[in-house]
Amino acid sequence: MLVALHCTAYTSSAVSNETLVLEEVIVTANRREQNLQEVPMSVSAFGGQFFKDSGVTDLAGLEQYTPSLKITPGTDSRATSVRIRGIGSVGTNSGIDPSVGIFIDGVYQGRAGMSIADLIDIERVEVLRGPQGTLYGKNTAAGALSIITRKPANDFESTVELVYANDNRAEVRGMLNTPLGNSGHAMRVTGFLVNADHRFNNTFNGEGLNDANKWGAKSRFLFDADGAGEVILTLDYSKEDTDCCALAAISYDGLSTLNAPLTAQRSEEFLAELGPVTTPGPRFGLPVFDFMAFENTEGFSPPPANPFADDYWLDSDTRNKVEVGGLGLEWNRDLAGEHSLTFINAWRHYESDSAFDGDFTAYGAVTASTAVSLDQYSSELRFASVSGQTLEYQAGVFAYYSEFDSIGTFNMGVPLVNNIGLGFFFPIGSLNTDVNLYTTTSFAAFGQLSWTINDKWNATFGVRLTYEKKERQGSQITEGYFIDAPNNIIDIPPVAGPNIIYDNKRSDLDLSPTINLRYFINQDLMAYASVSRGFKSGGFNQRREVADSDGEFDEEIATNYELGWKGTWLDRRLQVNGSLYFVDYEDFQAQGFDGSSIKVTNAGSLESMGMELDIAYVVSESIDFGSAIGFNKAKYSNFLNGQCTIEQTFTEYYVTNGNVGLSPGFSNPPCLQNLKGEPLDNAPEITVSSYMQYEKLLSDDLLSVSRFEHNYTDGFFLEQDLDENLKNDATHLINLRLSLRHLKNDWELALWGRNLLDEEYFVFGLDIPTVGGYAGIVAPQTTYGLTFRRDFK
Repeated sequence: MLVALHCTAYTSSAVSNETLVLEEVIVTANRREQNLQEVPMSVSAFGGQFFKDSGVTDLAGLEQYTPSLKITPGTDSRATSVRIRGIGSVGTNSGIDPSVGIFIDGVYQGRAGMSIADLIDIERVEVLRGPQGTLYGKNTAAGALSIITRKPANDFESTVELVYANDNRAEVRGMLNTPLGNSGHAMRVTGFLVNADHRFNNTFNGEGLNDANKWGAKSRFLFDADGAGEVILTLDYSKEDTDCCALAAISYDGLSTLNAPLTAQRSEEFLAELGPVTTPGPRFGLPVFDFMAFENTEGFSPPPANPFADDYWLDSDTRNKVEVGGLGLEWNRDLAGEHSLTFINAWRHYESDSAFDGDFTAYGAVTASTAVSLDQYSSELRFASVSGQTLEYQAGVFAYYSEFDSIGTFNMGVPLVNNIGLGFFFPIGSLNTDVNLYTTTSFAAFGQLSWTINDKWNATFGVRLTYEKKERQGSQITEGYFIDAPNNIIDIPPVAGPNIIYDNKRSDLDLSPTINLRYFINQDLMAYASVSRGFKSGGFNQRREVADSDGEFDEEIATNYELGWKGTWLDRRLQVNGSLYFVDYEDFQAQGFDGSSIKVTNAGSLESMGMELDIAYVVSESIDFGSAIGFNKAKYSNFLNGQCTIEQTFTEYYVTNGNVGLSPGFSNPPCLQNLKGEPLDNAPEITVSSYMQYEKLLSDDLLSVSRFEHNYTDGFFLEQDLDENLKNDATHLINLRLSLRHLKNDWELALWGRNLLDEEYFVFGLDIPTVGGYAGIVAPQTTYGLTFRRDFK
């Protein structure tokens, strides 16, 4: 509930000397301008001043300031996942949509990876928690992020910002706004450039890994059409091309579902535990479990696993190339009776080409790549009544169409096929290629009515009817078979299998209602109760599955029950907002990796419940304080088909089921565990974000600003299987920013540092595919630098 925390406590600085009060914040969470303290929902609003004071420049940076928000990177920008209250979807699979909707200037973004552009020239970012099925609708089962950039204005202004950090990271950002004559038309142009050295060294080939290299530009044109309203035309383009994002080996010691582990020790221990076969038969006296470790067959061992060192050990290409751009047209017109009409029409284009070392070693076992291309077209027409009346209403229609091409490869090298005993069938290794064209057609009609019963009570009713159709045409092709071998005698996803052609369709129809009751206890305290529903359509898994499965999964439904309050005390110097919530998810779309293949399954049901508390306090003319506390308990209430840990897989296959020979990777059905009552991965229970900002006027036009930030995150699991090897401990992050601002000449120089305690933790983790062990993406360690900004007016 970070409402006033980062965008309301700035009128209290020493530059004012006026009455100390929290500034009023205007948001558009309900698609109309409202005072945030009167909006009956859990909303975080980050204004432009927040981004200046904190130095945050990208969407992922908001995670440290919003307890219920978690933004997780992956093996590339495409794999980014956004979670709210523990719920979200990993972006690696082209067949599954995000559970958190991202909207930029009112335009829905079909993939989380489309938000690579810097947060530059931002008017406001709103984080809407819980399902937003009525007014936002498209894939907002968990919540929505709404990014609003500044519109062109009729006064000249410009900004230049330069950043230099300790990893030789250089950043340039700029904005230019200019009126176009005296016509009322105006133009606003922004741009950014980010470049940084490689963070890590690949000891295998001496090359660097995980650098930064991206740039982008955005132009917005405002046309004043007199009585016909205003028209805003937006063009933007961003590009990223990096050697990213290599995962660090957390541990090489692990069992392999194909009995081809990287190192031998753990498998030797398991072999000794099982012993020889004691029942009569062809394997009598032989080991129950056989394996071929890479360090034995290749004749060398991997370097010691030290994920927080700067040295990695990989032999495959690591790349991350992304292009995002588009064209948007927004038309706003005032109608008779002060009603308003809004039309937003947009085309967005997104391309990503990425590759990573699938075994995260230099053994040449697995490589993987994915190339996607998305074209999406969306239109929304909204009609709204004037605000401040007994009855306020709005209604609209929404249409969305997209074509999403994806090509994914999974290459199993010769060392791996030999170690798992398939060298005869694949003498040059195997290559599985999935090709898919996903077509989505979505239509929706929505409406919302707000009734001010009296000066105390207000009731809001809303509903959205959505029809969504998904079509998938594609194939799964395995290459590399020996010429005389039939291609259907092996079916081990994702390694290999029979050639399959897909032509699938499915459609979903959903009705998402919202009911909200608001009560003003007095002029400074409001309480509310709400029930809302969100929806995300089903789809088809991108990755290879067994031959008799088309990878289809059903829609996801979320119902949110919430009680909250928003209050201001001490003559508007203290603001305390809070909410209690319970979210029930039906058929949650869970994506998990079972050690050999990636699957999308409907998890049955899960629950997310907790509390969000936000405190903002103007301590004095010089000191502002804020804290946001989140408690979130997200757990499965019914999930019979959860993925097993690798240890569980081996125990079930060899011990429980009494199998001998072969490997768990050939087991059909695969190992599944009942996760009922267990927590979700990537869902910390307790998060606390606090800051204190001190401002001192050094002269009539020189101001010093000191900002101290502390962020606490409870420990949490990184993978669905809840493997203890993939668990983060609790972390304390300390950030500090010291700046000097010249009020007359409008410039600022800031010295800053982030993660000053040098906490070591992971932002992403998984089992190393097929060959055992664990890998993860290391969070940025201590960074520090200088920022200079100059405003011209």
